[in-house]
Amino acid sequence: MVTTATSTKLLAVNSAFMQEIKDGNPSLTNAMQQMHQVCSSKENSLQVSRQLTKVLNALRVELALQFALEESYGYVEVSESLLQDLSEAAQSTKAEHNALYGAITELAEAAEELQYRGVEMEQLTVLIGDTSQFSQRLRDHEQAENDLIDQSFGLR
Repeated sequence: MVTTATSTKLLAVNSAFMQEIKDGNPSLTNAMQQMHQVCSSKENSLQVSRQLTKVLNALRVELALQFALEESYGYVEVSESLLQDLSEAAQSTKAEHNALYGAITELAEAAEELQYRGVEMEQLTVLIGDTSQFSQRLRDHEQAENDLIDQSFGLR
């Protein structure tokens, strides 16, 4: 008997894109506010009817765009195994933040101390070397985060 591993598909929200999509459509917010205003209007029925038709059509157009964007970019279907791998990578890159911040703090303090005590060429050379190493660590970290973003785009 041959068994195959099946991976369960989960629906997840890409929170960054979802928030950007929601924040990036003031026309939808405006259309929703206009709909509320028209519904609570005390104008005559004919006027309210005309306004309501106009605002509902505008809202329909905005919702079509909003829902298409959300379904294309805001919701993603992922396998549990892929989600686990991405989660571990995300935890690793997130954990680097404290170490990188500590390193840049040490470098900044060393530079200030060098300025305060007087610049000595040997210490400056060491500081430049340490700064170059930090720069590479930071570039590697940023690349790892960019890779996570790219992988998250492929969560379909």
